[in-house]
Amino acid sequence: MNVKIKLFQDYKQYHDTPEYELELPAGTTAGEIVRQLGIKGPELAYLILILKGKRVYDEYVLQDGDELVFAAPIGGG
Repeated sequence: MNVKIKLFQDYKQYHDTPEYELELPAGTTAGEIVRQLGIKGPELAYLILILKGKRVYDEYVLQDGDELVFAAPIGGG
């Protein structure tokens, strides 16, 4: 299956390009992608995974054609 990955904010440092596609075996979870990228420390603590405008978690099983977005909360004041 093919999944598109989009990296925003500090997560761009974890790959050569901020948007790319992965070919993955069926049953791959969002958490496996997080671990594959090696996201650690503060970036891991603040990571929000978004799919189709909704937050998903590590256990989400990716589907062919999914677009998984890696982002951090945005605050202001």
